[in-house]
Amino acid sequence: MTQTRDKLPLSRWQIALRIVGTVLLTASALMVVLGSTILAKELEGPRFLLYWTWCMLLTIAAIIVALADMLLVRRASKRTRELLRQQFMSPDLAEKLRKPRE
Repeated sequence: MTQTRDKLPLSRWQIALRIVGTVLLTASALMVVLGSTILAKELEGPRFLLYWTWCMLLTIAAIIVALADMLLVRRASKRTRELLRQQFMSPDLAEKLRKPRE
């Protein structure tokens, strides 16, 4: 049996961000490999600068997408914790936790 029951479902935005991030990382990794091996001789002057600028921009875009995904995961985690507190914490326990320890 798979462990899908233990995991929270992903939202459409999270799935889209992960697909876009995967595509961006794959493209930038492919550009690094091709630019360092096969295309190394053709990349001279302005072509060199343009090629590696695009590679850097793809990598930065992948980082931004990863940060956005991280924020969505963090927001979902906060919501889950709040729901757990609301559903399972008794009023007495909540009051004890709110009082500062003496």
